[in-house]
Amino acid sequence: MPDAMALSMGAGVAYTSRAGVRLHYVDTGSGPAVLLHTGGGGDGRMWDLAGYTTALAGYRTLVLDHRGHGSSDCPAGVPAHRLGEYVDDVIAVLDAAGVSTAALVGYSAGARIAYAVARTYPDRVSAVAGIGAVGAPCDDPSDWAETAARVRAGGMRAAMEEIAAEEPEPAPGWLVDNLAGTQAEMFSLLLEAWADEPAGWPDFPDVRAPALVICGENEEPSAARNAQLAAAAMPHGTAVVLPGLWHLQAFWRTDQTLPPLTSFLRQHTGSGHQTAP
Repeated sequence: MPDAMALSMGAGVAYTSRAGVRLHYVDTGSGPAVLLHTGGGGDGRMWDLAGYTTALAGYRTLVLDHRGHGSSDCPAGVPAHRLGEYVDDVIAVLDAAGVSTAALVGYSAGARIAYAVARTYPDRVSAVAGIGAVGAPCDDPSDWAETAARVRAGGMRAAMEEIAAEEPEPAPGWLVDNLAGTQAEMFSLLLEAWADEPAGWPDFPDVRAPALVICGENEEPSAARNAQLAAAAMPHGTAVVLPGLWHLQAFWRTDQTLPPLTSFLRQHTGSGHQTAP
């Protein structure tokens, strides 16, 4: 349970605290609950700016600024950024909002968190969708610490602009600005904390909820094959590969991402939602 129950701040804005970290989220709408979780950069406004929350009219959306992002607290030190801390933060927000089960939608690192929540707390997750490549089963994240050092040295904006420049069409300015708004230290601490975490692949067989893996074809070498293997490893998994898209495109090109996502949510959340009294 969170340290303090949600405190309404008007118009759906709320805060809750867990382990001394205050978490900000926006709770709007009604219907089956869907929690939206961003990645290593950016905050919850990404989902609004890209059009996801508008497309999810008819759902109760919980848009989370996870620790180190947006209006949530920025805890110092690697231990505060272990994967398990992010997982338990999601449960704290569900508890504070009085939501017993929700669909989880995560982008990039947020997808890794969503799969981990579904494995660790299966009774709290009605469905789970990850947007972004899953990596290969044999990927070694040990070089993430080197990436963290480069981000600290060069700043977050330079790192995000470098990623955007690798893609075949310009990313929207609002997306680059949102990603660059995250403190370089917070992004770097996540990378360092996860560098020695077990790979996400062992989670997949224990993800019992209906699961959707959405990835861009060109996010990484063998992205399509890896997405299909990951979905096959989940008892109720499905993969959707977006032709020609790269990592940022897989988020902001909602003309391609939203149709399979909303279809999946309609199929799997219609009767699975319960709200705690």
